[in-house]
Amino acid sequence: MSRKFRLSNDWYGDEDYKIFNKVQIQLNPGLTVLVGCNGAGKTTFLKQINQSLKNKDIPVMFHSNHTNGERELKSKAAFRSQFEIVALVMSSSEGENIVNVLSNIANEMGHMARSNPDAKELWFLFDAIDSGLSIDNIIEFKEVLIPLVIENNKDKDVYFLISANGYEFARKEKCFDVMNGKYITFNDYEDYRDYVLKSKEQKNKRYDE
Repeated sequence: MSRKFRLSNDWYGDEDYKIFNKVQIQLNPGLTVLVGCNGAGKTTFLKQINQSLKNKDIPVMFHSNHTNGERELKSKAAFRSQFEIVALVMSSSEGENIVNVLSNIANEMGHMARSNPDAKELWFLFDAIDSGLSIDNIIEFKEVLIPLVIENNKDKDVYFLISANGYEFARKEKCFDVMNGKYITFNDYEDYRDYVLKSKEQKNKRYDE
């Protein structure tokens, strides 16, 4: 079942600055990849969806690589006195820490689903999730982890909203143009590249108006 949302262009208190060209939007279950250049409004979009879902008491998990990631993993492990995990993270390479963070994300998703057995919907929001991930990490996230969560929750509508800057997440997926409020797809990398450059032109016009 699709869910409708109303976005706000006054999220930061600037009524003269138009973030979104379309404020009435509709999102579909499954994986949706949010696309647009830096500054297009992907993070703001996710924050508004997160707040709207919380206001409706709909189960939602929000992970941001800007504020979570390795630092959050160490903090949670220290809080739970899991000092072996703290030591592991501090002594691991960057690549190993990415795997640790992904493992932590998988555990958090499983915990959220198990904690809401009677919910009709589950929402998983990820901001800048592809930061630091290699192509194989992204493929595993898209083709293994997400389908597993959906398969284990067949009685629910499961939504994944992911903001990403690289092409690999957008490849062969339903993408959502946050500035114009519509689903789009890309035929290849060049198609995606052209879209990002055009979205930057569109963003720059907002500053000029």
